[in-house]
Amino acid sequence: MPNERWVAGDGVRLHAREWSSPVARGPDLLLLHGLASSSHIWDLVAPILARRGHRVVALDQRGHGRSAKPSSGYRLERFVADSAAAIRALGLSRPILVGHSFGANVALELAHRRPRSVRGLVLLDGGFLGLRERFDWKTARQVLAPPDLRGTPLSEFLEFVRYELGGAIRITPEVEAVVLSLMRVDRHGNIHPRLSRANHLKILRALWEQDTPGLLRRVRVPTLVLAARSRDPVPDSAGFRQEKERAASRVRAIGGHVRFEWIEGIHDVPLQRPRAVSARIARFAGTLVG
Repeated sequence: MPNERWVAGDGVRLHAREWSSPVARGPDLLLLHGLASSSHIWDLVAPILARRGHRVVALDQRGHGRSAKPSSGYRLERFVADSAAAIRALGLSRPILVGHSFGANVALELAHRRPRSVRGLVLLDGGFLGLRERFDWKTARQVLAPPDLRGTPLSEFLEFVRYELGGAIRITPEVEAVVLSLMRVDRHGNIHPRLSRANHLKILRALWEQDTPGLLRRVRVPTLVLAARSRDPVPDSAGFRQEKERAASRVRAIGGHVRFEWIEGIHDVPLQRPRAVSARIARFAGTLVG
């Protein structure tokens, strides 16, 4: 079981969970979850990485999980400051940042702004697509706004999750615990997202404003972009699959310290294929030892 930790972020209290290795021989790892997710997205990946010799910390970012939920402070520079403060408070030694989805955007921003504080980046199905290239803000808000799940009965929510996952992930007790970490369940058995809709939209705006492709070209630490691609893709009305293919070509053209790889799976690949994800992370970490 991980150790529960509380650390001071940039003016907020952050919740972290740590898996220690009995024989620490690899770089420290800081794992950052995606938008409307939590540190529990790493529950199946982190123990494997710890057994491989890494000190592993997964952070609940502000507004998410058990961390503080202020009404303001949702620009990317505040998330960067939170992660940098957590690195110092936890005594992590130039960790590799592993970000999933929105967490990859935070990791990329941190490495660009504070390159000496990190050893490398793994951007897992995020941090390489630019929203402004595809949408104006009005359209992005309309297409990407979260469904309003407040007050939904827990049983209906779990059925919704099963439908959204399309059978790609078996809902085991461990996976159900991850899903439930995203919600608060009231005394009537109804759910309420831990990330409020208002704060969700503030983060979405920050992502839309980020020059993600430009940052990726400018970042100066070793970086692995690991993009998920399903063998049997679901219908894609927003065109993300095609945009991923185009973005993959742009990332490969950067070359040098930025590498691109596909991994078979859906967006929530840390839950679907934890062994494959941890193996890719560990292999990349192994190239940065020394």
